[in-house]
Amino acid sequence: MAHVSIRGLSKVFDETPVVSDLDLEVADGEFVVLVGPSGSGKTTALRLVAGLERPTSGSILIGDRDVTEVPPRDRDIAMVFQSYALYPHMTVYENIAFGLEVRGHRAAEIDRRVQEAAEILGIRGLLHRKPAQLSGGQRQRAALGRSIVRHPQAFLFDEPLSNLDASLRVGMRAELSQLHRRLKATILYVTHDQVEAMTMGQRIAVMNEGRLQQCAEPLEVYRKPANIFVAGFIGSPAINLFAGDLRRDQDVWTFSSATFELAVPGNAALFGGPVALGARPEDLRLCEKGSFAALVRVVEPVGSEMYIHLETGDGTRLVARAPADTVVAADQTVGVEIAPGKVHLFRSDTGERIGP
Repeated sequence: MAHVSIRGLSKVFDETPVVSDLDLEVADGEFVVLVGPSGSGKTTALRLVAGLERPTSGSILIGDRDVTEVPPRDRDIAMVFQSYALYPHMTVYENIAFGLEVRGHRAAEIDRRVQEAAEILGIRGLLHRKPAQLSGGQRQRAALGRSIVRHPQAFLFDEPLSNLDASLRVGMRAELSQLHRRLKATILYVTHDQVEAMTMGQRIAVMNEGRLQQCAEPLEVYRKPANIFVAGFIGSPAINLFAGDLRRDQDVWTFSSATFELAVPGNAALFGGPVALGARPEDLRLCEKGSFAALVRVVEPVGSEMYIHLETGDGTRLVARAPADTVVAADQTVGVEIAPGKVHLFRSDTGERIGP
């Protein structure tokens, strides 16, 4: 395996920037997930690494080799697509072996690699079948097998689980993570699903409008989002945001909005003026008398917990995460308390995080 270096990478289509000045390092054997909404540039970035698109500027290194102008077939990478792209007239064995045959490998070596990949993926009993006889999860394993036998320097995954139903996606997420640990593979993985990103990636790179917003370990991104976009995109239900002002009275900093005031931990990065305060749903607590009152609009039981949708007097919509045995009903007025040590502060003008 090898590391992947993306340096100053940009792509412009018809004068519209799609990827802008992207810098990203994927270490040898690391699993990095590119995540973002539709149109964020993540798939284009992956296609640039694969050689399926030519960059407008910047460079791509796989290992110590600059592959920016190298054709896809010579980059020594394997790509797994959202569509399985299996040949329908071939058996699973033939699909997996095809790339090796084209490259002139001997029959014995091809058979050894196919059998080895099938064992890893648990599809040895399916090698004689054709794609039409397989389930979605089995087809995806066959597509993975075709990549594994190549022994590439890096794997590129473009939303490979999008066509699977919810239960299969959960199972395949775990299998891909186990596969990564077993192969010690270098993987760059694209998804719009934040749950996939959080559960699979050793680091996640959040993109929006073609630009990298933050790249860090999943919990670091969740606990310390770099800006309002990352805070709102990562986390389900989404973070609650309040517009207000931050002011200082001696050593005490206070956030003040139309709904409530809250003392916040002070630090050297704070400054007075307009800010946005973010609070995760799990950091809102319902009580009789809290920092402010809110009207319960919808209660969503989801098994082990419930999501309570609230609306404040000034029309701000919130979501609180509460234990499953919480007694609350729609149209009820409740008090809401915010854990002061868990709040996130952002500049109103730039959206950037304030403080550590």
